[in-house]
Amino acid sequence: MRASVVIAAGVAAMIAASAGAFRLGYSRGYAAAPAPPRGPAVRPEDTNRDGRPDKWTTVDERGVALSIATDRNNDGRPDKNELLVAGLRAYRVDFDEDFDGRYDRYDSMTREGYAILSHYDRDWDDAPERWVQRGGNGSVVSEWTDADENGAPERYREFDRQGRVTEEGIDADGDGLYEQQRFFNTHWPDPTRPMQVEHDDDRDGQFERHEEFRPDGTIERTQRDSNGDGRRDVIQYFDRQGLVVRKEGHDTDGDGNYELWRFPERNGVRLGYDDDDDRDIDHWDPPGAPAGWCAARCRVAAPAAAQP
Repeated sequence: MRASVVIAAGVAAMIAASAGAFRLGYSRGYAAAPAPPRGPAVRPEDTNRDGRPDKWTTVDERGVALSIATDRNNDGRPDKNELLVAGLRAYRVDFDEDFDGRYDRYDSMTREGYAILSHYDRDWDDAPERWVQRGGNGSVVSEWTDADENGAPERYREFDRQGRVTEEGIDADGDGLYEQQRFFNTHWPDPTRPMQVEHDDDRDGQFERHEEFRPDGTIERTQRDSNGDGRRDVIQYFDRQGLVVRKEGHDTDGDGNYELWRFPERNGVRLGYDDDDDRDIDHWDPPGAPAGWCAARCRVAAPAAAQP
């Protein structure tokens, strides 16, 4: 079974490292209301020729650019600040996305100049509530959301190149373990419906219950660990409406194969047995297999002899 604790631990490590860098940057005053840089080391420019500076380059004593601040909405205040390496490339970029006078997003940059990870802090408390991993074209690859800002994201999502969700982890109680892991088929008529869902019902860090769905949203089959030994030992198949169990398999010896099969019917339950673990039922209890199940190869066990 897939471990929810392993998934969450990897996410937490990434978040902790990036959050530390975020606080380091904002401790220098970047969360404060941006104002045009001033001083002998600042070189203002009026790139749109409206009579007001909209770009400010800060240089060191050798004239090498350290940072470039720009005013994208022409309100007189910078809303983007690039920190440079040797005056050549940005290693971090701060943004004031809502133009309210505070930087609320910070991007970590690659050597090629692409944003690889974006941190969002809308309330400026140095605790990001959202992280976005980006691809080389700027598209969103994955996203973590930490609404209560406790360092343990409540939701994790992965996206395809068209921005459609392909995977989602849910940690509703914020304990660092995902209760649900959802997988989506982007080719389905409604790609927002999950194709598969993993459940950690007892919060032990293991997904012990697995569900599979049809494109119309009805459940097709489930697997679960009935005895807590870490193995899924019960499988159920449902009808087209997802309401009635058609058949149910039990792994009675924990080897990963289902030896006992139950077929519920209106008047009772038919039982079939896979004796050699070849995934084919070898014999049935009386009254035998369901109608239309098999022909001559089906063997029905003889009724047990009555005890004197």
